[in-house]
Amino acid sequence: MGARQQTSAVKAVRGPSPVLPSSGVRVEGPIAFQVHGLPVPQGSTRSWLVNGKPIITSTAKGLSTWRRLVADVAQRFAPDEPWEGPVGVDLHFGLPKPKSAPKKRRVWPDKRPDLDKLTRAVLDALTYVVFADDSQVVEIRATKDYGAPGVAVEIHRIADLNPSGE
Repeated sequence: MGARQQTSAVKAVRGPSPVLPSSGVRVEGPIAFQVHGLPVPQGSTRSWLVNGKPIITSTAKGLSTWRRLVADVAQRFAPDEPWEGPVGVDLHFGLPKPKSAPKKRRVWPDKRPDLDKLTRAVLDALTYVVFADDSQVVEIRATKDYGAPGVAVEIHRIADLNPSGE
């Protein structure tokens, strides 16, 4: 799978750091990029002990390659230091349309892979690259549709518009 996946950065959306009107807080513009390749869902993990040491494996084939691919593309647009504080993420997954799908009628990818598992794989790949921890994600918009395989990613900071708490 690794040889067939290709990376491509569509564009980086990084404008000047605007000053929010009421707060005077500087906010970096959003980071946007696209990763080409077949998205792999996070899947389930299994663990057991071997000689007293835990061994953890994933049931998803190609997951580590996919996460590395997402992290490598994200690194090109990442801030110098991973962001702290709340962030929002938009993810748009493209999946190959099955050959058995009708040609003249609109169909939706309502089968596997699960959207939440696709999302978890991408968020884990972005951890320590764009933001310090995926627990910082307070807003997610995610879609999946048939199209060119890959994911379009946009990450933005969530600003506190009222820092005084009033």
